[in-house]
Amino acid sequence: MLKPFSDYVANKRFESLDGLRAISIIAVIWHHTAPAGVHAILAGLGAQGVQLFFAISGFLITSLLLRERERNGKIDLRAFYLRRSLRIFPLYYGTLLLYIGLVFLLERHTAVGQAFFQNLIYFATYTSNLFVALDGRVIFYFAWSLAAEEQFYLVWPPLLLIAGSAGRASVILAIVIIACIASQLLGQHSLDVIQLPIVLGALLAIGLNNETVFTSLYRILGQTWSAPLIFIALLLSLISNALPGFVSSILFAAVVGACVIQTQHPLAPILSFKPLAYLGAISYGMYMLHMLCKNFVSKLFKTFQIGDPGIAVFLLTMLITTILASISYRYYESWFLRLKTRFER
Repeated sequence: MLKPFSDYVANKRFESLDGLRAISIIAVIWHHTAPAGVHAILAGLGAQGVQLFFAISGFLITSLLLRERERNGKIDLRAFYLRRSLRIFPLYYGTLLLYIGLVFLLERHTAVGQAFFQNLIYFATYTSNLFVALDGRVIFYFAWSLAAEEQFYLVWPPLLLIAGSAGRASVILAIVIIACIASQLLGQHSLDVIQLPIVLGALLAIGLNNETVFTSLYRILGQTWSAPLIFIALLLSLISNALPGFVSSILFAAVVGACVIQTQHPLAPILSFKPLAYLGAISYGMYMLHMLCKNFVSKLFKTFQIGDPGIAVFLLTMLITTILASISYRYYESWFLRLKTRFER
């Protein structure tokens, strides 16, 4: 077994991923709080942070499942879903209940408030990405990305189990990827519900778990220049907005691959920088709470009649979101996270 591959399979925690998560959540908050004077392209870049989340999720979930099967000879779907539920549901439904209370108190007589309660069934069932359209202001709309992830968690692990082998699982993913790319090239939207980065992340995990494929990918993703060069290429593709969307999706997965295929890459000192890594660790809470914080900050500036606060909205939203997410992680989420160990083998 080649040393790079043995190091990879022995690595139980990919530290750079916390840094990538932090970049993702900072980008999302920037997208929702960017000053009015910022160029639309720079403000819109933040929306792509969710796509990086997807690539990370597809890679991590698939890697965990593959390693579980190699270690135990099987995948325990029941334990997997219990672990996912303990990680995702408490904060999600806790935040949803908070929104229900706030919308009832503050906006139940407004059109957007009434629309929120009409959409509540979709938010509660993780189907908002299918049934809730972004038409003006939509309260709790950000839940669409969590719905897309939950649907992936629901479908992909059983398919991986049924496929039986990594080769057959790769074929399934390849078919989905080709179909999504073809749909984009033809200008169709029938497959938009499938988030291509999460599928590419899953395929990346399968490839890196095979020594032969790993060796081939290492020649591209494992070089000294790989991580920074791919990251720059990704930024350029997003800024130019001239390439098809699937190109950026591939680059998102490639960035993840370059950051996990070896630990000593040039971006590692930045991505493992403790403050940044900490933001990555609490990024789920930040995502769930950031719109509440943003709206609070906006009302605060309006109350004090500050007409153009500029970047202050972003900075103050980041600060308050980080504080609240830290409290949530330490005193609420961690209790459920400790229960996950009961379902680990």
